[in-house]
Amino acid sequence: MDKPNGKLTPIEWQMLIDELVAEMPYQIKMYAESSKLFKARFDALIATGFTEQQALEIVKARGIMI
Repeated sequence: MDKPNGKLTPIEWQMLIDELVAEMPYQIKMYAESSKLFKARFDALIATGFTEQQALEIVKARGIMI
């Protein structure tokens, strides 16, 4: 942002878009891998006696955090 009003120039917008596009494959892979953690937590909760609904609520509320 080189303008005092804080607005981005068209070139700056294009640079942001280019960076986003370049990072997309890595973000997609990260989501695919992190989904395995969510599924593993869900399965572990079921295996230890939680119902599917309880396991789903725990995963929704806490994600992969312990």
